[in-house]
Amino acid sequence: MDVDGFGALIRADELMWVELPGGNSIKVLRVSEETGSWTALHKAKAGTINPRHRHLAPGEFYVISGALDYRAGVAYSGDWLYEPNGAVHEATSHPEDTVYLAMVHGPIAFMDDNDQISRITDWRTMKSLQDQNQKT
Repeated sequence: MDVDGFGALIRADELMWVELPGGNSIKVLRVSEETGSWTALHKAKAGTINPRHRHLAPGEFYVISGALDYRAGVAYSGDWLYEPNGAVHEATSHPEDTVYLAMVHGPIAFMDDNDQISRITDWRTMKSLQDQNQKT
């Protein structure tokens, strides 16, 4: 929560994991309507594959536990990843149970096999998930 304009303290352990389709769960820590960015903890079960997508803004990711297998290789616990604006992922898989911190600076467009956008995840999506968590 923002305390008198001096920042935020979020007790992530007190938040519930919000289940997402496809084997992922999320805890949204922060959403910025001004910049369109968000920060969230992501949890993926072993074998989960995140669908093909394009970053419409940069993103930074820190693997807390487990592993992410993505276009640049395999990132393990303690690894930091940076994705530039425009980066495309054919798929991101999780060979083991994984938790990572995502600091995403704008929308992500999920695409079908014909490069058509099937959905967009942006700050509004994250705000909705954050609000859902606060109601539980």
